[in-house]
Amino acid sequence: MGPETRMEERIVAEAARWHARLAADDCTELDRAEFERWRARSRRHADAYEAAAALSTQLAQLARSDDRLRAMADEAFALGSDAGSHENSHVAAAVRPVPGRQRRWMVPASLAAAVLVALGVVQFSGYLTRKAPPVTYASSEQTRRDITLADGSLVQLDVDSEISVTFSARERQIVLVNGRALFDVAHDATRPFVVSAGHSHTTALGTHFQVQREGHQVLVTLAEGSVAVTSDAEESRWRETLTPGEQISSTTDGQVHEKRAVDAQVVTSWSRGRLVFRGTPLGEALKEVNRYGNRKVRLGDPDLADLAVGGNFIAGETDLIVSAFAAVLPLRVSEGSAGEIILFRRYTADGG
Repeated sequence: MGPETRMEERIVAEAARWHARLAADDCTELDRAEFERWRARSRRHADAYEAAAALSTQLAQLARSDDRLRAMADEAFALGSDAGSHENSHVAAAVRPVPGRQRRWMVPASLAAAVLVALGVVQFSGYLTRKAPPVTYASSEQTRRDITLADGSLVQLDVDSEISVTFSARERQIVLVNGRALFDVAHDATRPFVVSAGHSHTTALGTHFQVQREGHQVLVTLAEGSVAVTSDAEESRWRETLTPGEQISSTTDGQVHEKRAVDAQVVTSWSRGRLVFRGTPLGEALKEVNRYGNRKVRLGDPDLADLAVGGNFIAGETDLIVSAFAAVLPLRVSEGSAGEIILFRRYTADGG
């Protein structure tokens, strides 16, 4: 190892120790002044400190959902008793042992910096180039679920939905296994946020959008920001950029896609516990109603599917919704043998 390499490693190690010291609860003004003198000594010092801080932030974001990082944190704190040497004198407070129960939910900058110091910036940098194991989130058939991901992004899972999440230093990868999910993405220009469903991939940086996978169809709806939707199907590769209020429909094999304007507030109304219809075909409206109600509704007359319906309803109140439809449409409500509701066309006395 040459002198230049050894000097570079020494500067990186010093930067990590300074980051840990500054994050410690008992950091003094004297410590901060000494750090400023060290950082001002050369541009290499300043760059190394910024790199250590960036690595620490990534660790803090990932540690909540990655058991391997928790184990690394445990190892770092176990090494805390050795932190009092002259080389590590600036970080003794940052890496002193902490009881397991107390540190179980710790993900502060001091913990992240302690891992960098005790286990080495180079080792941790290598760790970040690998993907963490995927984490699966699912909702039941009766209940929606709200999730906060490790990066701060918010996900609203509709009923009977599932996603798989894999984070690394370079990307945030989500797979929509089935159902529907609404994403409010935390901005991170260094790590694209990509949601995949079949051959469709939606990439966003700081935005609010919905992805739905049902049968052989994928629907992507943009509420705020901007997303790029691509297909990696060998026979049909394409890319579309959406603006707010646009929706793209594609097949899961990526062969067919179509973009159109929609009312994003209507499309995402389920996330607020509502079902909003505005000129919606009755057949489509009943699909939404049946997601949440214990009693299912079906059409006894297929020709009724194209009737337009409107209204703002509470999801799950099937009987009230059906009554409202029947009050304004030529519908006759019948009870099925299995407790389902069947809708037929209602005729007048003269057959009209």
